[in-house]
Amino acid sequence: MTGSKHVRIEGMPENRIEEIGKIKLDLTHYPGEDRYCDGDVEDELLEIARDYSTVEYQRIIEERRSWPILYHLSPLRGNIVEWLPITKEMKVLEVGSGCGAITGTLAGKAAEVTCIDLSGKRSRINAYRHMDAANVTIHVGNFQDIEPTLPCDYDYICLIGVFEYAQAYIQSEQPYENFLNIVRRHVKPDGHIAIAIENKFGLKYWAGCREDHLGTCFAGLENYPEGGVVRTFTRDGLLKIAGNCGFTQAQMYYPYPDYKFMTTIYSDGYLPKKGDLCNNLRNFDRERVLLFDEKQVFDQIIEEQEFPLFSNSYLLVVGSAPKILYMKFSNDRAAEWGIRTAILRDTPQQAHVEKRPNTEEACRHLLNTKHAYELLSKRYEGTKIDINRCMVIDGDIKKGLVFEFCSGKTLESMLDECLTKADVKAFKALIDEYMYWLSYNEDSICVSNIDFIFPNILVDGDKWHIIDYEWTFEKHIDAKEIAFRAFYNYTLGGETRKACEELLMKDILGFTDKQIKTALEEEKRFQNYITGS
Repeated sequence: MTGSKHVRIEGMPENRIEEIGKIKLDLTHYPGEDRYCDGDVEDELLEIARDYSTVEYQRIIEERRSWPILYHLSPLRGNIVEWLPITKEMKVLEVGSGCGAITGTLAGKAAEVTCIDLSGKRSRINAYRHMDAANVTIHVGNFQDIEPTLPCDYDYICLIGVFEYAQAYIQSEQPYENFLNIVRRHVKPDGHIAIAIENKFGLKYWAGCREDHLGTCFAGLENYPEGGVVRTFTRDGLLKIAGNCGFTQAQMYYPYPDYKFMTTIYSDGYLPKKGDLCNNLRNFDRERVLLFDEKQVFDQIIEEQEFPLFSNSYLLVVGSAPKILYMKFSNDRAAEWGIRTAILRDTPQQAHVEKRPNTEEACRHLLNTKHAYELLSKRYEGTKIDINRCMVIDGDIKKGLVFEFCSGKTLESMLDECLTKADVKAFKALIDEYMYWLSYNEDSICVSNIDFIFPNILVDGDKWHIIDYEWTFEKHIDAKEIAFRAFYNYTLGGETRKACEELLMKDILGFTDKQIKTALEEEKRFQNYITGS
């Protein structure tokens, strides 16, 4: 690895610029010591950033099994900004860049990235891990000291996990409004400010997760009775702050499970549906209690149309609304399967879906998906099964695939409704129809869609839209094996579904305990195949 060196600028002896690889570390306003530190783990992170390439981070995360290493180095951290429409012509300011969890993502999207962080050690970690990014400058020091030297032409300003600390360094009656007004000086008239922050009313805190900053239960829910400098807000609280600053355009987005390890982001234009939020036990930083089944409660919240109040995290985007209504990331997979799925608004009444590759290797996977569409369409030609039509964007698979946006209820939610009503007859009827279509024409056309699972089937009147079929193989796979995947994934979604396990596995499939065990082992092998781990 290339070492660092100090560069003195003639005529300005007070300026101190340190180069680490291609990155410039501006120490002009650095006081010489760090006011906060997470201890020895920062030395470990510095050693990793200095001595290992980023492609080795996942292995290191798995080997060392350390929460701080997972938190700072996980590739999922960058998802919170990856979906934003930042282009290679844009300038970005990142306030509170820390160890660089999102800096690399921004550097890959923008023309120029300016970072600010108070910690010298964290800034060096950031610099070493992104030392090949020639478009990044890191300013070390207090934001209030550095801010007057910044230009006023940024296209995006990102405050990721920063806004909640405003009253720690803005001494006023309205520190959050004042902080936002200071930041807005540096954004273009048509620019954007993105604020990622925890929701103090997030469902996980009601269910027993500790408050992220203080480590105590219910601190945010009780409005921080023990004081301190940190404050998080509800959806209306954040929008009120933006309104108090005179912003007329502000949109709320809902990262799930939260903004730190986001795999999906929703918007007011596309909110989650019942059954979508079933990946809730994702807190690795400290022990928690589990007071209730979050999936079941989320389903009720969604049914009552109260999800925005209880989303675990928020991303407030000040400025005009991006076209993206929804984004799902699959960057926890092996590189050859890494894709992202987006729903984009075309008009107030119309939208479309895009799947784009995260890597060069994933382009072949998308080509296989296009081929799967053709085979499955032929298999189900003339039936109520509608394979969602896909096309290559501009004839270039590197740009991805485009799909029609389908409406309807997921088969998963329809089964849940049967359980809620204790309507066993209707439940069995849906399963019987599912099994019929699963095996339909399987002997005539040799193609098997093992992603024929309940969330991927949208029922709209007399049509069953198959909206996702990326795991389709040009070979025969027994229908019962595919049904096991659907049943198994369904029963993972809470105790009510779990109660159907014997009905689904033994009565309908006729599996013995030994066959269930074998099928579980096969599913584990398939997941290892996808993740590469």
